Amino acid sequence: MSDVWKWSFVLLVGSLIAVSFLPVQQVASAPFANPAFEQLWSAQQGGSLDLWGSSPLTWRIEPYADAPAGRRLVQYFDRGRMELQTRADTGYQSVTQGLLAWEMTTGQIALGDTLTEPLAPPVMPIDGGEPNPGVPTYAGLSRVVQQPEQDRTSTPEPISDWIDANGHVSTAVPPVPIRIAQYVSATGHNLPQVTVELFKRRPFSEVSWVEILGYPISEPYWALYRYDGIASPSLVQVFQRRILVYTPERPADQQFTVPNSGRHYYRWRYRAEATQMWPQIRPGLAAPHIVTVPGLQAGIYAEGIDNPVGLAVSPDGQLLILTGTGTILKVTGEDTSGAASEYTTFASGLVNPRGLAVHAGWVYVSDDQGLVRFMDVDGNGVAERVERVSIEISPSPGPAGAPVIDDRGRIFVAGVLRGALMLDAAAQQPRVYQVVPPTASPVGGDFRQPGPLLVWGRLLLVMEQEDRSPPRLVRANTGEGAAALGTARVLTLPAGFTANGALVYSSQLWTDVIPGTIFIAATSSNRGVVFQALPGTGDAPPEVTEFAAGFTDPSALTVGLDGTIYVADAAAHQVIKITPQKRGSP
Repeated sequence: MSDVWKWSFVLLVGSLIAVSFLPVQQVASAPFANPAFEQLWSAQQGGSLDLWGSSPLTWRIEPYADAPAGRRLVQYFDRGRMELQTRADTGYQSVTQGLLAWEMTTGQIALGDTLTEPLAPPVMPIDGGEPNPGVPTYAGLSRVVQQPEQDRTSTPEPISDWIDANGHVSTAVPPVPIRIAQYVSATGHNLPQVTVELFKRRPFSEVSWVEILGYPISEPYWALYRYDGIASPSLVQVFQRRILVYTPERPADQQFTVPNSGRHYYRWRYRAEATQMWPQIRPGLAAPHIVTVPGLQAGIYAEGIDNPVGLAVSPDGQLLILTGTGTILKVTGEDTSGAASEYTTFASGLVNPRGLAVHAGWVYVSDDQGLVRFMDVDGNGVAERVERVSIEISPSPGPAGAPVIDDRGRIFVAGVLRGALMLDAAAQQPRVYQVVPPTASPVGGDFRQPGPLLVWGRLLLVMEQEDRSPPRLVRANTGEGAAALGTARVLTLPAGFTANGALVYSSQLWTDVIPGTIFIAATSSNRGVVFQALPGTGDAPPEVTEFAAGFTDPSALTVGLDGTIYVADAAAHQVIKITPQKRGSP
């Protein structure tokens, strides 16, 4: 195994352990996506509350800004979501339970620890039945969540507030007298006596109720809740992860329940049922001019795009397309073939843009003026925040000057210091810079026409493209302190090609593409090719072979959440998607 794969083997393990047990195709009853999920599910069976349901539902790779590469593995259940959290800064892994009730009642999809995207709370009864004036909906509950109340533990009167489907609160005689017994200062809400008594019985074994439910984000309200279609007066309280329902007229061991928030959330966010297989193979429009390795297929994802020069996955998981005319398009819809059908103009006004990168909710772009970043604050597909990160660097022309960002948030770009044309020839030679806004520091070492760059975890790789020499990819050691270039050669492209973009494929959703494969989009005088370099054995550099051919000018690459490989073909004004063939297709 060559040095670069030896050095980065831990990175690969860390990025793949989340998906190393995933089935390539899901079946009607999805298996557990990860042993850690099954372990948690098994540990919480047999309690007084059914927290998950009888079996797991679909799993997905979802965008999450604070996870490695901005994505994480999750699995849905009837009554919740499990999340495999791998911290980008430490690599530590744990299973968390989604804040689904908070997201649905506040209308905020969590895309990171502090990053959210708005989506109107669903007008969906919390018991999953048909609309009923007396059964609260998530949209109705949105009117009473996150409105802290005073401590009411000294109030002798029983709870008498009722809430209806629209979130209107009124006062009426309760079916049974239940008083407030505890105040939770963390969120400013009161717990009823029956809930406090439930928690004292330790219904979740050694696990705290906060870990299972989260903190309360509403007061308790009386409402109707249906069991087998029969509505019963019940005490309802929204917690961050789940909604807790108490129905006094039911048998003592069945008085508490939690709704099927996992199913409801999936239907709200994805407009689909959580039993639907994911990922789905939809190849896009026919692209007979693109030839791939066996087992894969190529399709046109987007066409008529004016000179696409950059690709990235947005913070909410959609494809971003950077055009040479200075516009970033965001794909917001697909047709039945899997081709892009709806777009928004995410940003515009860039001058000769080189490429783009995404990190922590921001979209970074390099152009003639340096490095700029954009953020869509309200989730409408258009960036409202714009910040100029650095003007000290004049990025190298074309894709060589595209920015990259590693898992630690370190920004790298190839170029020259602004004003270098006024200095000697040595100062005019492009170098790789680490950008620490608003300044930039050169990465030490000798470069031979560096760019494009690519990152894999904390590993920085630099493509050197010296005149009259075949392009070669070398490893850069950025270390823990000042960055310093190494000279270890990773691979060399065939002579006559110019590299335009590169990435390391770390997904393991498809068996047809090996994780750890390096893909390089390159152009010669008469053809465009995406090369692949597979992890090899021994100390020899890996063999470079053609992965897909038939392009005119492949300018950029990225990988979608579902493992799809996207290739921007600038001269053809197209974006091509590469997916596995459906089993049984020719």
